[in-house]
Amino acid sequence: MSEAGVRSGGIGIDVGGSKIAGVVIDASGSVVARKRMPTPPEGGAAVVAACVEVASELLGVARSGGLAVGPLVIGMPGTIDSVRGLVRDSPVLSMVDCEVVSEVQSAVGHPTTVIHDVKAAAFGELMAGAGIGQADVAYLNLGTGVSMSFVFDWQVHGGVSGLAGEIGHVPAVPDGELCNCGRRGCLETVASGPAIARAAGITTGGVEAVAAAAAAGDERATRAIQDAAGHLGRVLADYLTVLDLHLLMVGGGVSEVGPLLLDRLQAVMDERLADVANSVRVVPAALGAESGVLGAAHRSRLLRDDRRASRW
Repeated sequence: MSEAGVRSGGIGIDVGGSKIAGVVIDASGSVVARKRMPTPPEGGAAVVAACVEVASELLGVARSGGLAVGPLVIGMPGTIDSVRGLVRDSPVLSMVDCEVVSEVQSAVGHPTTVIHDVKAAAFGELMAGAGIGQADVAYLNLGTGVSMSFVFDWQVHGGVSGLAGEIGHVPAVPDGELCNCGRRGCLETVASGPAIARAAGITTGGVEAVAAAAAAGDERATRAIQDAAGHLGRVLADYLTVLDLHLLMVGGGVSEVGPLLLDRLQAVMDERLADVANSVRVVPAALGAESGVLGAAHRSRLLRDDRRASRW
């Protein structure tokens, strides 16, 4: 088949603490194949081997279907060095200075890159979810931690060292609770899932139990959710104003609390930005658990087409 007649596509892999998901998409962005398996609990090399297994199967599907895919794009949690292809530190995957790219690439014989999972999710929402039609957006991930990703002119901003968006350790409460980073009052200590559960006095069931208690009329649970939204709104309003971003997409497990969290976040944003011409519109992420794997796949596809191909 001539280059002009090649059908382009992409392969994305999303690695989480409990599962590894991979997809193949075609030129239109439609998913043509999926692969899912549990994340090996031993972590480290076993996770890399599982990624190789997923990648090999998906590459076979793509080739048999006549798709020419871009580099494999793997989204992972932790401190990711996309330039060197390393996972510097990922406690959830038991990885330290793991050369993911070179190991996967040599095993499957196909170009590979690794990116932060939240950046992959942001790109997924931009391409196929809540950010469709936008070029400049912010994505907030609320889960065990708090992290963000910023997109400018369709490019996910990585920063000099790839850590742009790590907002969880920005101070939110002066002399507040001690954070695991060693500082006090970080945003993560008051707005993450575990922080909300602690504030609600709920020890089992996590943020889902807090949401259920709030729905049943528990005032402490309701206050814990709304206080978290308040802290988020006060911290994020200034950042989004400086960056001139008007759309904030919110994903991650905590976002599934829904309107009780998101409406309060919107209200605080509106209050903080009342003297600004345009406030920030807060919307729930649309793709759920699919945002990361689809974002990685779309990134792969665009790299194949050599569009927006600079690193991030």
